[in-house]
Amino acid sequence: MNSQVPLGECVPASTRYAVSVSLPTWQDNVDYELGAPRVLERMVSGYPRFFIAKPVQALVALVKDRFALPNEAAMVFPSLACAQRCVAFIYDQAPKQHSAELAYGLPAPGQVRVVQYVAEPVNKKAAALDAIGSNLESPITIYCVLLPADLFPLAKQYWQHTGNGISARLADYCLHIARVNEEYEQEVRPYSPASRGGTAQRSKGRGSGYHRNAGGVSPNRATDEIQSHETGIEADAYMEERFGRNCDPKHAAEMKAVLRRRIAGALSEEEQKQGAQVERGVTGLSSSDVYLVATGMSAVYYTHLALLGMRGGKSVCFGFPYTDTLKILEKFGPGAYFLGHGEGSDYDELERILERHAMDQDPIQAIFTECPSNPLLKTADLSRLRDLADRHSVALVVDETIGSFANVDVLSWADVVVSSLTKVFSGDSNVMGGSIVLNPNRSLYSSLRTAMGTVFEDLMWCEDAVFLERNSRDFMKRVPGINRNALAVAELLRASNKVAQVRYPKFTTADNYARIMRSTSEAGYGGLLSVEFVGGESASRAFYDGLACCKGPSLGTNFTLASPYTILAHFTELEWAAKYGVHADLVRISIGLEPLDELLAMFQAALASIPSAKEHAC
Repeated sequence: MNSQVPLGECVPASTRYAVSVSLPTWQDNVDYELGAPRVLERMVSGYPRFFIAKPVQALVALVKDRFALPNEAAMVFPSLACAQRCVAFIYDQAPKQHSAELAYGLPAPGQVRVVQYVAEPVNKKAAALDAIGSNLESPITIYCVLLPADLFPLAKQYWQHTGNGISARLADYCLHIARVNEEYEQEVRPYSPASRGGTAQRSKGRGSGYHRNAGGVSPNRATDEIQSHETGIEADAYMEERFGRNCDPKHAAEMKAVLRRRIAGALSEEEQKQGAQVERGVTGLSSSDVYLVATGMSAVYYTHLALLGMRGGKSVCFGFPYTDTLKILEKFGPGAYFLGHGEGSDYDELERILERHAMDQDPIQAIFTECPSNPLLKTADLSRLRDLADRHSVALVVDETIGSFANVDVLSWADVVVSSLTKVFSGDSNVMGGSIVLNPNRSLYSSLRTAMGTVFEDLMWCEDAVFLERNSRDFMKRVPGINRNALAVAELLRASNKVAQVRYPKFTTADNYARIMRSTSEAGYGGLLSVEFVGGESASRAFYDGLACCKGPSLGTNFTLASPYTILAHFTELEWAAKYGVHADLVRISIGLEPLDELLAMFQAALASIPSAKEHAC
């Protein structure tokens, strides 16, 4: 068994919209964080919130070519509200993050601005034949934030934290419109010596994007990039449609409805016959209580925005979460309390915080927690958190991404459940998505519905919805196999004298997990585990380098995927993360659906790659 992919290539291999990238050695991950050219120059893909996808880069170049001034950078967003929030974030964070080490120039009023780019076909007859364009209610409008180049890292932070950047598929479609318009304009443009010689400026047809060359990418280069994207898109579309794996994008609205029903457990009779039904354990829940968003972090972000609109107070992050969850709570709004251990005395400290804020008439707005957490696989005592939330009228928000609703019932305890659909719900690692589910039986439900109505936007691109619907059809059938494989691997690792600790819900805060685990025979402990070794970082390096599987960011894939998680997520704050048990030598592993005997043999070989104490001494 050897599923390794060359450095910088897509994971899965040859997947146009892959959401991971191959970093096959420990040093590759370190060098990626250090910005080493040997790694960055080979990257054709990456996790989309961290690595701006190639189609998005091409679209940014196109829009900059039209609108940007010299020394300006750009970031593109799918809605005006997203772009305006990015502008507000930059003005808010520039003075806060300005320091001797990180000298951001403080922007003047109006220096960070929003422009819109309309991707509308010039040839209406051709547009009527377009599978996507013929079903759009209005032309696609992209909103571009233009800003001084030295402030670009702040725009990138907003993109990363909120997950509100545009989809690579949407970017590709905009590039497709630009290419079609360019070809059409060349066909209808009157003959002139200037146009024949190629020296005249391009005509100003709507949506072509080639109106002014303001540095960066030349019009000819941008055209070449667009055409190269087109070749790949057409091949991918042919394969999907030829073998009937995807519905036509014109059915995207229906696919979103199916996704909401699937997540709510409110499926049609036919879908139930196919084994896709799941009981969420909450009476009165309907698909209207499910909100689809573009990414998992968008689910956290919009929930936080809605709560800020309701109360505007601080939140509490209970337990060590995925990195951007804490960033959202800290950077957007009045801040957050971080109880990073998520056990023991943290419960008492949480109660003191709630009581102190109640006495000061400045109530806490929400408690955020993950069940289980990433990467430590801890599960909070939801019954205790629910009791505290009820006593102080605080919202309880639970991220179920790692456990998934196939294995755990957290909605019965929570006011809001958020999840990254990019992970095991999709499984194929080729599309981003997220969900927000409101519990209709909680006292804050009506207020949350109203607040969500003021901030929520349906920004899931139609093609992404189609792929997500296809990928998730067998979600409930895939999870039991992943559960069985992961448990077997976890037990194998625990039995090794080279392993210091295996973090897995069966062994980590096990009683808390048992209380929320579904009672069905197919429910289990999920596919994610983390491991540390007796030999420390040198042993982790040897194990990781010897592991013959895909290696890169993300999790919940149908194939096994490993990552030196702390190196990638907390490289600039390793000492801080270690205080909470997230050590630099931790290896996180997402187990897939490979044959179990092959998986076990692969992990045994990786363990054998770690020198024994005697060998190390020599």
